[in-house]
Amino acid sequence: MSSFSSEFLKRPVVDANGELFGHLGDIVIDPRSGEVTELLVEVIAELDVTKLPWPMEDGMCCVPAQEVSQIGARISLRR
Repeated sequence: MSSFSSEFLKRPVVDANGELFGHLGDIVIDPRSGEVTELLVEVIAELDVTKLPWPMEDGMCCVPAQEVSQIGARISLRR
């Protein structure tokens, strides 16, 4: 699994408008189902993290996997 996730780490994460939100820091996988449940995103310094709809934990924003609309060279969020 580590080689799978390392392919995606540090990829840019953009919002629905294509604006840079941050970079992928890690992924959270449910050990029972094997499904990705959250993306941990290193948010860019220009954003006010207190206004984000998702919680911050250990300096990373915990974005639910359901908020991802597309994964490619960059990861696009639904909002």
